[in-house]
Amino acid sequence: MKFKVFISSRNVDNIVVNKAPGKQLSEIRIWLKDQLEAIGFLDQQFFDIRINESFAADATLDSYNACLQEVRESDLLISLFTGAAGWAPDGFDQGICHAELSEAMDISTKKTAIIDITKFFNIVTTNPGELERNDKFAVYIKQVNRFSNPLKLTPSALPDDFETQLLAMIKAVIYRSLLDRIKTSNYYYNISNNAGKTLDWKKMKYDERDRQIRDILNKLVTASPEFSKFIRKVHSIPDNMSVDDAKAFTGRPFLKDQDNLPAAPLNPEELMGPIHFVGVVGNATEIQVKNLIGYPDISVIKGDYGVYVWEQNNHIQMVFLTECISPEAVRTKFLLFDTWCQSTKELENIEKRGRARLHVLKAIIEAQRISQ
Repeated sequence: MKFKVFISSRNVDNIVVNKAPGKQLSEIRIWLKDQLEAIGFLDQQFFDIRINESFAADATLDSYNACLQEVRESDLLISLFTGAAGWAPDGFDQGICHAELSEAMDISTKKTAIIDITKFFNIVTTNPGELERNDKFAVYIKQVNRFSNPLKLTPSALPDDFETQLLAMIKAVIYRSLLDRIKTSNYYYNISNNAGKTLDWKKMKYDERDRQIRDILNKLVTASPEFSKFIRKVHSIPDNMSVDDAKAFTGRPFLKDQDNLPAAPLNPEELMGPIHFVGVVGNATEIQVKNLIGYPDISVIKGDYGVYVWEQNNHIQMVFLTECISPEAVRTKFLLFDTWCQSTKELENIEKRGRARLHVLKAIIEAQRISQ
C-alpha cells in the first residue's frame, strides 16, 4: 500500500532568502522526496513522492501528457506556487504547473493543496508566451482560492530554514488529507453498512420514499446556520435520474420561485434564495442535470456530495445530493455539501447568487403587476 503524492512546481528557479539566491527548487524537491519517503508506516514504506525529476519530464507534448497522467494516478497533488506556470509545448497557452493543478482540481478538490511561496522567488521573464502563461496561472490560483496557509519565514531565516519549514508544511498538508480521507471513508462505510434501512427504502413506493427524503432534508436544511437566510426548498428524485417518473417528483421547481417569496418587503441583505436541495436515490451526471433544468449553459461543480449547479443569468441554484439510499446517506451527503461550502469558501458566492436571485424575482413580480 502506497500513498502517492505529486509535488508540482517549476524546478529551475532558485529560492531567494534575505535577497540572496539559494538552492534551485529542483534540488529542494529531491530532498523533500527523500525525507518524505523515509517516513514509514507499520514498518513499511508508505509514501511514494512523485516529482518530474524522477520520471525525466522534458519540454515535449508526450512529457506534458505524462505529467498529467502522473497527476491522475496520484492520491494527492501539492502545488508549490512560485508565480511560474511552467513550460508548455508549442501552441499551448497553459503551463504544465497550471495544467497539473487544474487536472487534479477537476478530479476532486480534496485531491489538491496549494502552498504559496511566491515571496521567496523572483520570477523574471521577457518571453511573451511565458508572461501570458504566468498571468493565467495567477488568475486561476486566485479563482480556486485554496491556499494552504502560505509559507512564512522570519526575515533572518537561512536557506535551510526554508527547506525544513516547507517540509513541515507539506507533512501537515498530507496529514490533513489522510484525516479527511478517513472521515470520508467512514461516511461511506456507515452508508454501505446501513443495510436494513437501505432495504426498507428499496421496498417503498416512490411516494413514500419521496416523503421520507424530503422530511429528512427539510430538517437538515432548516437547522443549518449556513442556509438560515435562504428561502429553502427541498425535493427528491426517488430513483435514478434516468427514470422519467422519478424525475417528475422534482421537475423544474425554480419556475415557481416567485410564488414562494414572503409577502413582507424583501431585503436582499436579510433574505436570499431560493436554493433548491434535491435528494437523488441514484447518481446524477452533468448531462442529466442540464436536461432536467433545461439550460445547457450552466455552471456545474461535482463533489463527494453530488452536483451543485447555478445558472448565471437568472442565478438559479440547485444542489443534487446523490446516492441517498438511506436516511444516514441523506444526512451524510448534506454534511459533505455543507463542509465543501465552508472549506472552499464557496458559501460566500452562493450567498451572492442568492441575493441576485432575489432581485431577479422581485423584477419578475413587478413585471407581472405592470402587465395585469
